[in-house]
Amino acid sequence: YDGEKITDILEEFVNYLESQGLVAEAVKPTLAAPELFFEMNRKLWHKKLVRRGIQKQDRVQGGNAPATDEDLQNMLVYCQRSVRKQSIIHLLSSTGIRPAALIDPVLKLKHLTSMPNPGNPINQPIYCYAIRVYDESKDGYWAFLTPEARKTIDRYLNGRKLQGEKLDDESPLFATLGSRWNTKNNYLTDDNMKEILENIVKGAKIPRKKVGNRYDKSLVYMFRKRFNTILKLNNKVNSNIAEKLMAHKRGLDGTYLQPSMEECYAEFVKAIPELTIDDSERLKVKNDQLVTEKAESARTQKTIKDLDAKLAETTSTLKSAQTILKIIEGYSTLKELEEIAPRHFMEWKKKTQQEIMNLLGN
Repeated sequence: YDGEKITDILEEFVNYLESQGLVAEAVKPTLAAPELFFEMNRKLWHKKLVRRGIQKQDRVQGGNAPATDEDLQNMLVYCQRSVRKQSIIHLLSSTGIRPAALIDPVLKLKHLTSMPNPGNPINQPIYCYAIRVYDESKDGYWAFLTPEARKTIDRYLNGRKLQGEKLDDESPLFATLGSRWNTKNNYLTDDNMKEILENIVKGAKIPRKKVGNRYDKSLVYMFRKRFNTILKLNNKVNSNIAEKLMAHKRGLDGTYLQPSMEECYAEFVKAIPELTIDDSERLKVKNDQLVTEKAESARTQKTIKDLDAKLAETTSTLKSAQTILKIIEGYSTLKELEEIAPRHFMEWKKKTQQEIMNLLGN
């Protein structure tokens, strides 16, 4: 085929897709397959003409609405008999990871790192979990689980141990149920997770509106959009590190800004109350933060009092030294000073002889 014929074929293909109800955002990736075929066979055609022929629609896109706290609470109630399902919900809501993060590479127990409570590291050495996402990849980054999510994950892992599974660093974070899943893998895939979430959303009767061919709340990305919204609306969270927690690459910050795990965790902690799903757990987190802030305030007040005491002591010493200098200025020798000075000065002089000698320059 020549370039004109290929162009006509692709234009007809675009018209067919649009007649089937596909919008521009769906037509473009579908068109990419035949375009790649012709490119790999060194065929030339009017690519811009074909692409410009795709009709753009001014419409509200689906999948833009974030999940609400009420949605997540209803999901957890529906999944109260399955700790694994609850763990999946907590993982997505606490980290905002993309679906592929579950399998690229497979999340394993070795990717979990215990993190202490920054305000009380001694009494709470295991407060959150850090998760290395996209490990051993240039796109790797750190995500974190809230205390609420960590507790649920621990319950899930302990349940697997009680069922006889031997867990080690290479064990998958989420295992499949062999009797239910027709799969040769021992880990949960992103497709498995989407199927589980679809059943949860339907069973919990999460309100979703149909927008074109999609829903306003996406199965997975509604968790990610909630996570992003919470971080961005929290003025205490560094916006650049918030982008890192979302695995976003923005300009030079994507390359030159490389915060450590601890620095990312310090910003994540600020958003824990808003990321927590259960109201009672949120109150516990806020109470822990208030206790920490009260302890820090008490330490600060004590430091201020200690500094005030040292300042007062220094001021008193300075005044005494100034008084001594004024007395000494009227006498040419120490002997003359001793003859005229009263008895109490002589007693005082014996105690502070070294200071006077220093003032007189020995």
